[in-house]
Amino acid sequence: MALSESSMQKQKLIEKIKAILKTDLDLSYLSVLKQEELENLIACIRYRIDQKD
Repeated sequence: MALSESSMQKQKLIEKIKAILKTDLDLSYLSVLKQEELENLIACIRYRIDQKD
């Protein structure tokens, strides 16, 4: 069964989160989120990482 385009896009976003966090953990549970929610999560993670404490 082929993945739908939105499923493939979600998978790419999850892979991007894994890369940002430098982890090999299974984050597939994030696939229940909507694409917009994944994009927001990436933005939040990047913002936090870029902050200088």
